[in-house]
Amino acid sequence: MLENIREIFIKNIKLLGYTDKTITYLRLQNFYQALIYSTKSIETILEVIENILNNEIYFNDGINIVDAVNINQMLGDLLEAQENRDYILLADLYEMQLNPFVLSLQEMIISKETFTLDQSLYKKNIELILKKDFQLGEKLKKLDSPLTLLEEGYSVEYTSCGLMTLALFDNGKKYYLHSNGQILHEAGMLAREWFSNNISRYTVYGLGLGHHIIELMELDDSINITVYESDINVILLACAFVDLRQMISSDRVNLIYDPSFEKLSTCIKDLDAENRYIIHYPSLRNIKNINIREQLEDYFISYSSVNNQLHKLNNNFKKNIKIYDGYIESLKEMFKGKDLYIIAAGPSLDKNYKELKNLGKDVIILATGTVLKKLLSVGITPHYVIIIDANDGVYTQIKDINTKNIPLLYLSTVYYKIPEDYLGEKYLICQEGYKKAEEFASEHNYHLYQTGGSVSTTALDLGIQFECKRIIFLGLDLAYTNNQDHASGTASFNTVESNDLRQVEDIYGNMVGTSKNLDIYRKWIERRIKEVKNIEFIDATEGGAKIKGMKIKKLSECL
Repeated sequence: MLENIREIFIKNIKLLGYTDKTITYLRLQNFYQALIYSTKSIETILEVIENILNNEIYFNDGINIVDAVNINQMLGDLLEAQENRDYILLADLYEMQLNPFVLSLQEMIISKETFTLDQSLYKKNIELILKKDFQLGEKLKKLDSPLTLLEEGYSVEYTSCGLMTLALFDNGKKYYLHSNGQILHEAGMLAREWFSNNISRYTVYGLGLGHHIIELMELDDSINITVYESDINVILLACAFVDLRQMISSDRVNLIYDPSFEKLSTCIKDLDAENRYIIHYPSLRNIKNINIREQLEDYFISYSSVNNQLHKLNNNFKKNIKIYDGYIESLKEMFKGKDLYIIAAGPSLDKNYKELKNLGKDVIILATGTVLKKLLSVGITPHYVIIIDANDGVYTQIKDINTKNIPLLYLSTVYYKIPEDYLGEKYLICQEGYKKAEEFASEHNYHLYQTGGSVSTTALDLGIQFECKRIIFLGLDLAYTNNQDHASGTASFNTVESNDLRQVEDIYGNMVGTSKNLDIYRKWIERRIKEVKNIEFIDATEGGAKIKGMKIKKLSECL
Protein backbone atom coordinates (compact mmCIF):
# COMPACT_ATOMS: atom_id res chain seq x y z
CA MET A 1 0.00 0.00 0.00
CA LEU A 2 1.31 3.44 -0.90
CA GLU A 3 2.17 5.55 2.14
CA ASN A 4 -0.26 8.35 1.21
CA ILE A 5 -3.15 5.85 0.90
CA ARG A 6 -2.15 4.29 4.21
CA GLU A 7 -2.22 7.73 5.84
CA ILE A 8 -5.73 8.36 4.51
CA PHE A 9 -6.88 4.95 5.76
CA ILE A 10 -5.55 5.44 9.30
CA LYS A 11 -6.81 9.01 9.65
CA ASN A 12 -10.24 7.98 8.39
CA ILE A 13 -10.45 5.41 11.19
CA LYS A 14 -9.75 8.17 13.70
CA LEU A 15 -12.23 10.48 11.92
CA LEU A 16 -15.05 7.92 12.05
CA GLY A 17 -14.43 7.52 15.79
CA TYR A 18 -14.80 11.26 16.28
CA THR A 19 -17.89 11.60 14.07
CA ASP A 20 -19.63 8.71 15.81
CA LYS A 21 -19.19 10.38 19.19
CA THR A 22 -20.25 13.72 17.72
CA ILE A 23 -23.50 12.22 16.43
CA THR A 24 -24.18 10.33 19.66
CA TYR A 25 -23.67 13.34 21.92
CA LEU A 26 -25.68 15.62 19.62
CA ARG A 27 -28.60 13.18 19.72
CA LEU A 28 -28.32 13.06 23.53
CA GLN A 29 -28.25 16.88 23.68
CA ASN A 30 -24.87 16.80 25.38
CA PHE A 31 -23.67 19.70 23.27
CA TYR A 32 -20.53 20.36 25.26
CA GLN A 33 -19.08 16.93 24.46
CA ALA A 34 -20.56 16.97 20.96
CA LEU A 35 -18.77 20.17 20.01
CA ILE A 36 -15.48 18.87 21.37
CA TYR A 37 -15.69 15.88 19.03
CA SER A 38 -17.11 17.93 16.19
CA THR A 39 -14.06 20.17 16.37
CA LYS A 40 -11.79 17.12 16.34
CA SER A 41 -13.72 15.75 13.37
CA ILE A 42 -13.35 18.90 11.32
CA GLU A 43 -9.65 19.21 12.21
CA THR A 44 -9.05 15.64 11.05
CA ILE A 45 -10.97 16.23 7.80
CA LEU A 46 -8.84 19.26 7.04
CA GLU A 47 -5.69 17.23 7.70
CA VAL A 48 -6.62 14.52 5.22
CA ILE A 49 -8.73 16.24 2.56
CA GLU A 50 -5.85 17.44 0.39
CA ASN A 51 -4.42 13.93 0.31
CA ILE A 52 -7.83 12.55 -0.70
CA LEU A 53 -8.21 15.08 -3.53
CA ASN A 54 -4.69 14.35 -4.75
CA ASN A 55 -5.66 10.67 -5.08
CA GLU A 56 -8.93 11.29 -6.90
CA ILE A 57 -8.05 8.84 -9.69
CA TYR A 58 -7.33 6.07 -7.14
CA PHE A 59 -10.74 6.44 -5.47
CA ASN A 60 -12.81 7.08 -8.59
CA ASP A 61 -12.10 3.65 -10.04
CA GLY A 62 -15.35 2.68 -11.73
CA ILE A 63 -17.43 4.90 -9.45
CA ASN A 64 -17.34 8.63 -8.69
CA ILE A 65 -16.55 8.93 -4.97
CA VAL A 66 -14.24 11.94 -4.76
CA ASP A 67 -15.63 15.18 -6.18
CA ALA A 68 -14.00 18.44 -5.06
CA VAL A 69 -17.19 20.51 -5.50
CA ASN A 70 -19.32 18.07 -3.49
CA ILE A 71 -16.70 17.79 -0.75
CA ASN A 72 -16.39 21.55 -0.36
CA GLN A 73 -20.19 21.87 -0.25
CA MET A 74 -20.40 19.17 2.43
CA LEU A 75 -17.74 20.82 4.60
CA GLY A 76 -19.37 24.21 4.16
CA ASP A 77 -22.73 22.81 5.26
CA LEU A 78 -21.14 21.25 8.35
CA LEU A 79 -19.44 24.47 9.39
CA GLU A 80 -22.60 26.52 8.75
CA ALA A 81 -24.80 24.17 10.79
CA GLN A 82 -22.31 24.26 13.68
CA GLU A 83 -22.04 28.05 13.52
CA ASN A 84 -25.86 28.37 13.48
CA ARG A 85 -26.11 25.93 16.40
CA ASP A 86 -28.52 23.82 14.37
CA TYR A 87 -27.53 20.64 16.14
CA ILE A 88 -30.25 18.47 14.62
CA LEU A 89 -29.02 19.33 11.14
CA LEU A 90 -25.39 19.00 12.21
CA ALA A 91 -25.96 15.43 13.43
CA ASP A 92 -27.82 14.61 10.21
CA LEU A 93 -25.01 15.96 8.05
CA TYR A 94 -22.43 13.91 9.90
CA GLU A 95 -24.59 10.79 9.80
CA MET A 96 -26.00 11.00 6.28
CA GLN A 97 -23.27 12.79 4.33
CA LEU A 98 -19.81 12.78 5.90
CA ASN A 99 -19.85 9.25 7.35
CA PRO A 100 -21.08 7.55 4.15
CA PHE A 101 -18.41 9.44 2.17
CA VAL A 102 -15.60 8.37 4.53
CA LEU A 103 -16.88 4.78 4.66
CA SER A 104 -16.89 4.62 0.86
CA LEU A 105 -13.23 5.69 0.88
CA GLN A 106 -12.37 2.97 3.40
CA GLU A 107 -14.24 0.31 1.46
CA MET A 108 -12.46 1.28 -1.76
CA ILE A 109 -9.07 0.99 -0.07
CA ILE A 110 -9.97 -2.39 1.46
CA SER A 111 -11.14 -3.68 -1.93
CA LYS A 112 -7.96 -2.61 -3.74
CA GLU A 113 -5.21 -3.34 -1.24
CA THR A 114 -3.69 -6.49 0.21
CA PHE A 115 -3.32 -6.13 3.96
CA THR A 116 -0.62 -7.92 5.89
CA LEU A 117 0.31 -8.16 9.54
CA ASP A 118 1.74 -4.89 10.82
CA GLN A 119 4.83 -6.33 12.47
CA SER A 120 5.83 -2.99 13.98
CA LEU A 121 2.48 -2.50 15.76
CA TYR A 122 2.43 -6.14 16.84
CA LYS A 123 5.88 -5.89 18.44
CA LYS A 124 5.04 -2.62 20.20
CA ASN A 125 1.91 -4.13 21.75
CA ILE A 126 3.85 -7.19 22.96
CA GLU A 127 6.68 -5.04 24.34
CA LEU A 128 4.21 -2.99 26.37
CA ILE A 129 2.65 -6.14 27.80
CA LEU A 130 6.12 -7.43 28.71
CA LYS A 131 6.77 -4.28 30.74
CA LYS A 132 3.49 -4.60 32.59
CA ASP A 133 3.12 -8.39 32.91
CA PHE A 134 6.37 -10.17 32.12
CA GLN A 135 4.94 -13.70 32.37
CA LEU A 136 2.09 -12.96 29.97
CA GLY A 137 4.45 -11.20 27.58
CA GLU A 138 6.80 -14.19 27.56
CA LYS A 139 3.90 -16.56 26.87
CA LEU A 140 2.81 -14.43 23.92
CA LYS A 141 6.35 -14.25 22.51
CA LYS A 142 6.64 -18.05 22.54
CA LEU A 143 3.46 -18.56 20.49
CA ASP A 144 3.50 -19.11 16.74
CA SER A 145 2.76 -16.27 14.37
CA PRO A 146 -0.77 -14.88 14.75
CA LEU A 147 -1.28 -15.64 11.06
CA THR A 148 -1.27 -19.38 11.81
CA LEU A 149 -4.36 -18.90 14.00
CA LEU A 150 -6.29 -17.76 10.95
CA GLU A 151 -6.15 -21.35 9.76
CA GLU A 152 -7.13 -22.80 13.15
CA GLY A 153 -10.66 -21.57 13.88
CA TYR A 154 -10.02 -17.84 14.17
CA SER A 155 -10.90 -15.26 11.53
CA VAL A 156 -9.86 -11.60 11.48
CA GLU A 157 -11.74 -9.40 9.03
CA TYR A 158 -11.81 -5.74 8.10
CA THR A 159 -14.98 -3.84 8.91
CA SER A 160 -16.29 -1.03 6.74
CA CYS A 161 -14.66 1.59 8.95
CA GLY A 162 -11.21 0.03 8.57
CA LEU A 163 -10.81 -1.55 12.00
CA MET A 164 -10.67 -5.29 12.53
CA THR A 165 -13.35 -7.59 13.87
CA LEU A 166 -12.81 -11.12 15.17
CA ALA A 167 -14.82 -14.20 14.32
CA LEU A 168 -14.53 -17.66 15.85
CA PHE A 169 -15.99 -21.05 15.02
CA ASP A 170 -18.13 -23.24 17.27
CA ASN A 171 -19.06 -26.67 15.91
CA GLY A 172 -18.49 -25.38 12.43
CA LYS A 173 -20.65 -22.29 12.94
CA LYS A 174 -19.08 -18.86 12.64
CA TYR A 175 -19.84 -16.14 15.19
CA TYR A 176 -18.48 -12.63 15.69
CA LEU A 177 -17.11 -10.91 18.77
CA HIS A 178 -17.58 -7.42 17.29
CA SER A 179 -19.64 -5.72 14.62
CA ASN A 180 -18.83 -6.00 10.93
CA GLY A 181 -19.88 -2.40 10.38
CA GLN A 182 -19.44 0.63 12.61
CA ILE A 183 -17.39 -1.22 15.18
CA LEU A 184 -16.61 1.90 17.24
CA HIS A 185 -20.29 2.76 17.42
CA GLU A 186 -21.08 -0.69 18.78
CA ALA A 187 -18.18 -0.54 21.25
CA GLY A 188 -19.21 2.94 22.36
CA MET A 189 -22.81 1.85 22.93
CA LEU A 190 -21.61 -1.04 25.11
CA ALA A 191 -19.27 1.21 27.08
CA ARG A 192 -21.98 3.81 27.74
CA GLU A 193 -24.40 1.07 28.80
CA TRP A 194 -21.86 -0.26 31.31
CA PHE A 195 -20.64 3.10 32.58
CA SER A 196 -22.01 4.73 35.72
CA ASN A 197 -20.91 7.87 37.53
CA ASN A 198 -21.16 5.92 40.79
CA ILE A 199 -18.73 3.19 39.70
CA SER A 200 -14.98 3.70 39.90
CA ARG A 201 -13.76 0.17 39.09
CA TYR A 202 -14.86 -2.21 36.36
CA THR A 203 -14.13 -5.92 36.16
CA VAL A 204 -14.70 -7.19 32.62
CA TYR A 205 -14.61 -10.73 31.30
CA GLY A 206 -13.81 -10.89 27.59
CA LEU A 207 -11.11 -8.92 25.78
CA GLY A 208 -12.15 -9.60 22.20
CA LEU A 209 -10.04 -7.22 20.17
CA GLY A 210 -10.28 -4.62 22.93
CA HIS A 211 -12.52 -2.07 21.18
CA HIS A 212 -15.10 -1.99 24.00
CA ILE A 213 -12.36 -1.64 26.63
CA ILE A 214 -10.78 1.35 24.87
CA GLU A 215 -14.17 3.04 24.56
CA LEU A 216 -14.93 2.43 28.26
CA MET A 217 -11.62 3.85 29.46
CA GLU A 218 -12.14 6.99 27.34
CA LEU A 219 -15.46 7.80 29.04
CA ASP A 220 -13.80 8.78 32.31
CA ASP A 221 -10.09 9.17 33.02
CA SER A 222 -10.62 8.39 36.71
CA ILE A 223 -11.95 4.83 36.37
CA ASN A 224 -9.94 1.61 36.61
CA ILE A 225 -10.62 -1.47 34.47
CA THR A 226 -9.46 -5.04 34.98
CA VAL A 227 -9.95 -7.27 31.93
CA TYR A 228 -9.91 -11.07 32.24
CA GLU A 229 -9.41 -13.27 29.19
CA SER A 230 -9.12 -17.06 29.18
CA ASP A 231 -7.99 -17.57 25.55
CA ILE A 232 -4.40 -16.52 24.98
CA ASN A 233 -4.93 -16.72 21.22
CA VAL A 234 -7.50 -13.93 21.46
CA ILE A 235 -4.95 -11.78 23.30
CA LEU A 236 -2.37 -12.57 20.62
CA LEU A 237 -4.73 -11.60 17.79
CA ALA A 238 -5.68 -8.37 19.55
CA CYS A 239 -1.99 -7.49 19.81
CA ALA A 240 -1.47 -8.34 16.15
CA PHE A 241 -4.36 -6.48 14.57
CA VAL A 242 -5.39 -3.62 16.87
CA ASP A 243 -3.47 -0.67 18.25
CA LEU A 244 -3.70 -1.46 21.97
CA ARG A 245 -0.90 0.85 23.05
CA GLN A 246 -3.21 3.34 24.77
CA MET A 247 -4.96 0.56 26.68
CA ILE A 248 -1.90 -1.49 27.62
CA SER A 249 0.26 1.43 28.68
CA SER A 250 -2.45 2.98 30.86
CA ASP A 251 -2.03 2.42 34.58
CA ARG A 252 -5.83 2.39 34.77
CA VAL A 253 -6.20 -0.84 32.79
CA ASN A 254 -4.94 -4.30 33.74
CA LEU A 255 -5.15 -7.26 31.37
CA ILE A 256 -5.12 -10.66 33.10
CA TYR A 257 -4.73 -13.97 31.32
CA ASP A 258 -6.81 -16.44 33.32
CA PRO A 259 -7.27 -19.81 31.56
CA SER A 260 -8.49 -21.58 34.72
CA PHE A 261 -10.78 -18.71 35.85
CA GLU A 262 -9.26 -18.94 39.34
CA LYS A 263 -8.20 -15.28 39.36
CA LEU A 264 -11.62 -14.08 38.17
CA SER A 265 -13.38 -16.27 40.76
CA THR A 266 -11.26 -14.80 43.55
CA CYS A 267 -11.83 -11.28 42.29
CA ILE A 268 -15.63 -11.40 42.08
CA LYS A 269 -15.88 -12.71 45.64
CA ASP A 270 -14.40 -9.42 46.87
CA LEU A 271 -16.38 -6.97 44.72
CA ASP A 272 -17.88 -3.99 46.50
CA ALA A 273 -20.46 -1.36 45.59
CA GLU A 274 -17.92 0.68 43.64
CA ASN A 275 -16.88 -2.22 41.41
CA ARG A 276 -19.07 -3.35 38.51
CA TYR A 277 -18.69 -6.85 37.10
CA ILE A 278 -19.34 -6.97 33.36
CA ILE A 279 -19.42 -9.83 30.88
CA HIS A 280 -18.72 -9.28 27.19
CA TYR A 281 -21.41 -11.69 26.06
CA PRO A 282 -19.92 -12.77 22.68
CA SER A 283 -16.78 -13.90 24.52
CA LEU A 284 -18.79 -16.43 26.57
CA ARG A 285 -19.21 -18.70 23.58
CA ASN A 286 -15.45 -19.14 23.36
CA ILE A 287 -15.26 -20.69 26.83
CA LYS A 288 -14.68 -24.41 26.34
CA ASN A 289 -15.47 -25.47 29.92
CA ILE A 290 -19.25 -25.92 29.87
CA ASN A 291 -19.71 -25.55 33.65
CA ILE A 292 -17.79 -22.28 33.78
CA ARG A 293 -19.55 -20.97 30.68
CA GLU A 294 -22.93 -21.73 32.22
CA GLN A 295 -21.95 -20.03 35.48
CA LEU A 296 -20.95 -16.83 33.69
CA GLU A 297 -24.00 -17.06 31.46
CA ASP A 298 -26.23 -17.41 34.54
CA TYR A 299 -24.73 -14.27 36.01
CA PHE A 300 -25.15 -12.38 32.74
CA ILE A 301 -28.83 -13.35 32.50
CA SER A 302 -29.57 -12.43 36.12
CA TYR A 303 -27.74 -9.10 35.88
CA SER A 304 -29.33 -8.18 32.56
CA SER A 305 -32.82 -9.06 33.78
CA VAL A 306 -32.64 -6.51 36.60
CA ASN A 307 -30.63 -3.88 34.74
CA ASN A 308 -32.87 -3.91 31.66
CA GLN A 309 -35.99 -3.42 33.78
CA LEU A 310 -34.63 -0.94 36.30
CA HIS A 311 -36.74 2.00 35.13
CA LYS A 312 -39.87 -0.14 35.28
CA LEU A 313 -38.94 -1.51 38.71
CA ASN A 314 -38.46 2.00 40.07
CA ASN A 315 -41.81 3.22 38.77
CA ASN A 316 -43.65 0.20 40.17
CA PHE A 317 -41.92 0.51 43.54
CA LYS A 318 -42.84 4.17 43.92
CA LYS A 319 -46.55 3.29 43.70
CA ASN A 320 -46.53 -0.07 45.44
CA ILE A 321 -45.18 1.15 48.77
CA LYS A 322 -48.22 3.41 49.19
CA ILE A 323 -51.02 0.84 48.96
CA TYR A 324 -50.19 -2.18 51.11
CA ASP A 325 -52.36 -3.33 54.01
CA GLY A 326 -49.53 -4.95 55.94
CA TYR A 327 -45.95 -6.06 55.69
CA ILE A 328 -45.33 -9.72 54.90
CA GLU A 329 -43.67 -10.65 58.20
CA SER A 330 -46.88 -9.89 60.06
CA LEU A 331 -48.09 -13.25 58.64
CA LYS A 332 -45.21 -15.30 60.05
CA GLU A 333 -47.23 -16.82 62.89
CA MET A 334 -49.85 -17.98 60.38
CA PHE A 335 -47.19 -20.05 58.57
CA LYS A 336 -44.91 -21.13 61.40
CA GLY A 337 -44.89 -24.87 62.08
CA LYS A 338 -47.33 -25.67 59.28
CA ASP A 339 -47.01 -27.51 56.00
CA LEU A 340 -46.68 -25.06 53.13
CA TYR A 341 -47.79 -26.18 49.68
CA ILE A 342 -46.32 -23.94 47.00
CA ILE A 343 -48.16 -24.36 43.72
CA ALA A 344 -46.07 -23.50 40.66
CA ALA A 345 -47.19 -23.64 37.04
CA GLY A 346 -44.93 -26.30 35.54
CA PRO A 347 -46.46 -28.75 33.04
CA SER A 348 -46.56 -31.66 35.54
CA LEU A 349 -49.11 -29.77 37.63
CA ASP A 350 -51.81 -31.29 35.43
CA LYS A 351 -51.06 -34.70 36.98
CA ASN A 352 -52.02 -34.02 40.57
CA TYR A 353 -53.34 -30.53 41.33
CA LYS A 354 -56.91 -31.74 41.92
CA GLU A 355 -55.63 -33.84 44.83
CA LEU A 356 -55.17 -30.57 46.74
CA LYS A 357 -58.87 -30.89 47.60
CA ASN A 358 -57.87 -33.70 49.97
CA LEU A 359 -55.56 -31.56 52.10
CA GLY A 360 -56.21 -31.30 55.81
CA LYS A 361 -57.00 -28.05 57.60
CA ASP A 362 -53.67 -27.31 59.26
CA VAL A 363 -51.86 -26.50 56.03
CA ILE A 364 -51.34 -23.47 53.82
CA ILE A 365 -51.70 -23.37 50.05
CA LEU A 366 -49.62 -20.61 48.48
CA ALA A 367 -50.41 -20.30 44.79
CA THR A 368 -48.26 -18.51 42.27
CA GLY A 369 -50.30 -16.03 40.27
CA THR A 370 -49.91 -18.08 37.10
CA VAL A 371 -52.00 -20.97 38.51
CA LEU A 372 -54.64 -18.98 40.39
CA LYS A 373 -57.37 -19.24 37.76
CA LYS A 374 -56.61 -22.94 37.17
CA LEU A 375 -57.10 -23.73 40.86
CA LEU A 376 -60.23 -21.64 41.21
CA SER A 377 -61.76 -23.30 38.15
CA VAL A 378 -61.91 -26.65 39.99
CA GLY A 379 -63.02 -25.24 43.32
CA ILE A 380 -59.62 -25.00 45.01
CA THR A 381 -59.18 -21.67 46.80
CA PRO A 382 -55.61 -21.06 47.94
CA HIS A 383 -54.97 -19.37 51.27
CA TYR A 384 -52.64 -16.85 49.60
CA VAL A 385 -51.45 -15.91 46.14
CA ILE A 386 -47.98 -14.53 45.40
CA ILE A 387 -47.11 -12.34 42.37
CA ILE A 388 -43.75 -10.68 41.67
CA ASP A 389 -43.50 -9.91 37.92
CA ALA A 390 -42.83 -6.25 37.03
CA ASN A 391 -44.30 -6.43 33.52
CA ASP A 392 -47.85 -5.50 32.59
CA GLY A 393 -48.51 -8.93 31.03
CA VAL A 394 -48.85 -10.33 34.55
CA TYR A 395 -52.18 -8.54 34.96
CA THR A 396 -54.02 -11.39 33.20
CA GLN A 397 -53.38 -13.49 36.32
CA ILE A 398 -56.01 -11.53 38.30
CA LYS A 399 -58.18 -10.15 35.53
CA ASP A 400 -61.89 -11.01 35.67
CA ILE A 401 -61.75 -13.02 38.92
CA ASN A 402 -62.98 -12.26 42.42
CA THR A 403 -59.89 -12.05 44.64
CA LYS A 404 -61.63 -10.55 47.68
CA ASN A 405 -61.09 -13.57 49.95
CA ILE A 406 -57.52 -14.43 48.89
CA PRO A 407 -54.76 -12.28 50.41
CA LEU A 408 -52.08 -11.14 47.97
CA LEU A 409 -48.36 -11.33 48.72
CA TYR A 410 -46.61 -9.00 46.31
CA LEU A 411 -43.04 -7.95 45.65
CA SER A 412 -42.26 -4.27 46.01
CA THR A 413 -41.51 -4.03 42.27
CA VAL A 414 -44.50 -6.00 40.95
CA TYR A 415 -46.53 -4.40 38.14
CA TYR A 416 -48.26 -1.59 40.01
CA LYS A 417 -51.77 -2.38 38.70
CA ILE A 418 -51.72 -5.74 40.50
CA PRO A 419 -51.90 -4.34 44.07
CA GLU A 420 -53.76 -1.25 42.88
CA ASP A 421 -56.71 -3.28 41.52
CA TYR A 422 -56.53 -6.28 43.84
CA LEU A 423 -59.70 -6.73 45.89
CA GLY A 424 -58.30 -8.73 48.82
CA GLU A 425 -55.78 -7.88 51.51
CA LYS A 426 -52.33 -6.93 50.19
CA TYR A 427 -49.02 -7.72 51.89
CA LEU A 428 -45.79 -6.08 50.72
CA ILE A 429 -42.48 -7.95 50.32
CA CYS A 430 -39.20 -6.03 50.19
CA GLN A 431 -36.42 -7.90 48.46
CA GLU A 432 -32.67 -8.12 48.88
CA GLY A 433 -30.59 -6.82 45.99
CA TYR A 434 -32.87 -3.93 45.05
CA LYS A 435 -31.54 -0.77 46.63
CA LYS A 436 -34.82 1.14 47.00
CA ALA A 437 -36.49 -1.83 48.72
CA GLU A 438 -33.50 -2.26 51.03
CA GLU A 439 -33.60 1.42 52.02
CA PHE A 440 -37.39 1.35 52.56
CA ALA A 441 -37.14 -1.80 54.69
CA SER A 442 -34.36 -0.27 56.76
CA GLU A 443 -36.39 2.88 57.40
CA HIS A 444 -39.40 0.85 58.59
CA ASN A 445 -37.44 -1.90 60.36
CA TYR A 446 -38.78 -4.50 57.92
CA HIS A 447 -37.09 -7.79 57.17
CA LEU A 448 -35.76 -8.45 53.65
CA TYR A 449 -36.43 -11.55 51.55
CA GLN A 450 -34.51 -13.27 48.79
CA THR A 451 -36.25 -13.70 45.44
CA GLY A 452 -33.93 -16.04 43.55
CA GLY A 453 -35.30 -14.50 40.37
CA SER A 454 -38.70 -16.20 40.20
CA VAL A 455 -42.01 -16.33 41.99
CA SER A 456 -41.44 -19.93 43.16
CA THR A 457 -38.02 -19.14 44.61
CA THR A 458 -39.44 -16.09 46.38
CA ALA A 459 -42.20 -18.26 47.86
CA LEU A 460 -39.57 -20.75 49.02
CA ASP A 461 -37.62 -18.06 50.87
CA LEU A 462 -40.81 -16.91 52.60
CA GLY A 463 -41.51 -20.47 53.72
CA ILE A 464 -37.99 -20.86 55.09
CA GLN A 465 -37.96 -17.55 56.93
CA PHE A 466 -41.47 -18.23 58.29
CA GLU A 467 -40.19 -21.54 59.76
CA CYS A 468 -42.69 -23.84 58.10
CA LYS A 469 -42.63 -27.51 59.11
CA ARG A 470 -42.58 -28.87 55.57
CA ILE A 471 -42.40 -27.09 52.23
CA ILE A 472 -44.01 -29.12 49.45
CA PHE A 473 -43.83 -28.05 45.83
CA LEU A 474 -46.27 -28.91 43.05
CA GLY A 475 -45.69 -27.91 39.44
CA LEU A 476 -42.02 -27.12 40.02
CA ASP A 477 -40.77 -28.81 36.85
CA LEU A 478 -38.01 -26.26 36.14
CA ALA A 479 -37.84 -28.02 32.77
CA TYR A 480 -39.90 -28.50 29.62
CA THR A 481 -41.63 -31.75 30.52
CA ASN A 482 -43.27 -33.17 27.38
CA ASN A 483 -42.06 -30.04 25.55
CA GLN A 484 -44.48 -27.85 27.50
CA ASP A 485 -43.47 -24.70 29.38
CA HIS A 486 -46.47 -24.47 31.73
CA ALA A 487 -49.47 -26.47 32.85
CA SER A 488 -52.57 -26.29 30.68
CA GLY A 489 -55.12 -23.65 31.55
CA THR A 490 -52.57 -21.32 33.12
CA ALA A 491 -51.76 -17.76 32.18
CA SER A 492 -48.73 -18.92 30.17
CA PHE A 493 -49.08 -22.16 28.24
CA ASN A 494 -46.96 -22.89 25.17
CA THR A 495 -45.28 -25.75 23.36
CA VAL A 496 -41.49 -25.45 23.32
CA GLU A 497 -39.56 -26.36 20.19
CA SER A 498 -35.92 -25.38 20.52
CA ASN A 499 -32.49 -26.92 20.10
CA ASP A 500 -30.91 -24.28 22.34
CA LEU A 501 -31.72 -25.95 25.64
CA ARG A 502 -29.63 -27.14 28.54
CA GLN A 503 -29.96 -30.82 29.38
CA VAL A 504 -30.43 -31.75 33.05
CA GLU A 505 -31.34 -34.90 34.95
CA ASP A 506 -35.02 -35.34 35.72
CA ILE A 507 -36.53 -37.06 38.78
CA TYR A 508 -36.54 -40.39 36.93
CA GLY A 509 -32.84 -40.27 36.02
CA ASN A 510 -33.42 -39.30 32.39
CA MET A 511 -32.31 -36.12 30.63
CA VAL A 512 -34.79 -33.31 30.03
CA GLY A 513 -34.47 -29.96 28.28
CA THR A 514 -34.59 -26.74 30.27
CA SER A 515 -33.98 -23.05 29.67
CA LYS A 516 -31.09 -21.06 31.05
CA ASN A 517 -33.43 -19.15 33.38
CA LEU A 518 -35.09 -22.27 34.77
CA ASP A 519 -31.70 -23.82 35.35
CA ILE A 520 -30.63 -20.72 37.28
CA TYR A 521 -33.68 -21.10 39.54
CA ARG A 522 -32.91 -24.79 40.13
CA LYS A 523 -29.35 -24.03 41.20
CA TRP A 524 -30.54 -21.19 43.43
CA ILE A 525 -32.99 -23.50 45.21
CA GLU A 526 -30.28 -26.10 45.78
CA ARG A 527 -28.02 -23.49 47.35
CA ARG A 528 -30.82 -21.97 49.43
CA ILE A 529 -32.01 -25.19 51.06
CA LYS A 530 -28.57 -26.78 51.51
CA GLU A 531 -27.86 -25.40 54.97
CA VAL A 532 -31.45 -25.19 56.23
CA LYS A 533 -32.22 -27.41 59.20
CA ASN A 534 -35.55 -28.44 60.73
CA ILE A 535 -37.55 -28.00 57.51
CA GLU A 536 -38.39 -30.90 55.21
CA PHE A 537 -38.31 -30.02 51.52
CA ILE A 538 -40.45 -32.17 49.24
CA ASP A 539 -40.79 -32.12 45.48
CA ALA A 540 -44.26 -33.49 44.75
CA THR A 541 -44.22 -32.27 41.16
CA GLU A 542 -44.11 -35.86 39.83
CA GLY A 543 -41.98 -34.73 36.91
CA GLY A 544 -39.38 -32.22 35.82
CA ALA A 545 -35.79 -31.55 36.83
CA LYS A 546 -34.23 -33.22 39.85
CA ILE A 547 -33.50 -30.73 42.64
CA LYS A 548 -30.72 -31.73 45.03
CA GLY A 549 -31.78 -31.52 48.66
CA MET A 550 -35.47 -32.21 48.02
CA LYS A 551 -37.21 -35.49 48.71
CA ILE A 552 -39.13 -36.78 45.73
CA LYS A 553 -42.64 -37.95 46.60
CA LYS A 554 -46.06 -38.22 45.05
CA LEU A 555 -48.56 -35.70 46.34
CA SER A 556 -50.74 -38.52 47.68
CA GLU A 557 -47.84 -39.54 49.95
CA CYS A 558 -47.71 -36.07 51.49
CA LEU A 559 -51.38 -35.71 52.37
